[in-house]
Order: sequence, then structure tokens, then C-alpha cells
Amino acid sequence: MPALRTKTAPTSPVSAQSSSEGPVRFFRRWVAWTVLGESIGFAVAAAAGIAVAVGGLPPTAASAVLVAAGATEGALLGAGQALALRTLPLAVSVAGPWIALTSLAGMLAWAMGLVPSWLPGLDWSSPVVWLAAGVLGSVLLATIPTAQLVVLRRIVRGPWRWLPANLIGWLVGISWTFAVSPLVDAATPVARLLALYLTAGVLMALTVASATGLCWLSRLRHAKLRPGSDAS
Repeated sequence: MPALRTKTAPTSPVSAQSSSEGPVRFFRRWVAWTVLGESIGFAVAAAAGIAVAVGGLPPTAASAVLVAAGATEGALLGAGQALALRTLPLAVSVAGPWIALTSLAGMLAWAMGLVPSWLPGLDWSSPVVWLAAGVLGSVLLATIPTAQLVVLRRIVRGPWRWLPANLIGWLVGISWTFAVSPLVDAATPVARLLALYLTAGVLMALTVASATGLCWLSRLRHAKLRPGSDAS
């Protein structure tokens, strides 16, 4: 991430370069909290998905449950990340907006992911359908980092770097959940199904946390935290 804007401190100015351990400690804290938040959030979403699959809910009700689960996943991810961010001397409080926007983005991402199920007549042999699916998937991956940019632009310069870091992390991370599909079928016991998806969720969380954490680590190692920021 680029240089952080910070609030005035009563003591000497804080520098991200003042201790080689500072950025590394933040990286570890970011990874830990992000993994915890996203793992719990994905567990909620996975449980909702399994419940919908075995419960035989009508399509509208099932979609509502899954979209709500997406909002919950986003909120828990945002809460974990906000707990890590609170250790930085930022110029403005970010916890509330960060959690709310990440929750909203999670809800939108899950809604977009459900679009194919709302259109059962899609012809998947058509290149146009695949092109549309690719565009939709790209937008889906960008929902959370784009929402978080609303907050980041208030506390960092050049916040656009957040977008590619997240896109890489989520693209690779989501592949863990896709890897479960060949291992399950209609006869798979619910307990095994849940265990597989929970494992995939933790691996996805670790992937995203590492990619975004490296973004923070790189910027914190090369930029000073400036007291007396004019952030607004």
C-alpha cells in the first residue's frame, strides 16, 4: 500500500521504517485476523448453502438465505480486517464504514454468483454466455476491494494498488472452493461435505489474507506514517 496518512500523535512521529519488525508484525496481525474473519464467515455461508441444498427451499427463499449469508460473510471478514487496521495510527476511524461496505460487497458478490441459477435456460455452449460469465465473474471478484477503496482513499495515497492485490488473492482463493466439487456428490454425507468446504474456506482465507497482507507489507516497509494528516 502507499504511504499512510496518520493522525497527530502526542509523542514523536511514527515511522513505518522505525523498526524492521513493525511492518512484519502488522502483516502477521492482518493475516491472522483476516483468516479468522473470513474462515468464520465462509463457514456461515457454507452451512447456509448446505442447508438450502438439503432443505428443499423454494428458489426465492433459497436465494434470500444465500444472499444474507454473503452479507454475513462480508461483515465478519470486514470485522477481522478492521481489528487489524485499528493497530495503525490512521487519521480517521475506519471500522464502521469498512465493515458495512465489506458486508454490502459480500452480499452483492453472492447475488452475482447466483445469477446463473436464476437463468436455468442458459446455453453454455454459446461463446456469448461464456463471455458474459467471464465479465460477471470479474465484477464479482472486484466487489469487495472496490467497496473498501471508498475507505482506503481517505487514509492512503494511490489506493488503486489494493484492487490488483485483492483480485489475485480472491481469484486464487476461490479456486480452493471449486476444488471441492469433484470430491462430492448427492450421496456425500453432510458432515463430510461441511468439513471439505470448511477446509477450502480456510485455505481461501489464507490465500486472500496473504495476498492483501503482502500489499500492506510492501508499502509499510517503504513509506513513513505522517502525523498531522489532512485526510478528510
